[in-house]
Amino acid sequence: MKTITLKTEEEFFEYLNNLSKSLGKPKSQIIREAVIEYGERLKRERIHQKMEKLAKQLSKDKNYLREIKEFDILSGDIVE
Repeated sequence: MKTITLKTEEEFFEYLNNLSKSLGKPKSQIIREAVIEYGERLKRERIHQKMEKLAKQLSKDKNYLREIKEFDILSGDIVE
């Protein structure tokens, strides 16, 4: 494992320390889990933004309902 040095305010350090004690987890584990969770949240937000953009584009397309129906048919074939 690699080592990272983190400078922080006293208040944050105490918060992390108390969290570590209450959860029974090392501070490094809490930070790793938080960073991974944050990265996953950013990934979900990007996907959501792309889906909203696509939905707006499709709503302007007169053929979008046909495309959605075709997608539903294809999706059903894959699931079954």
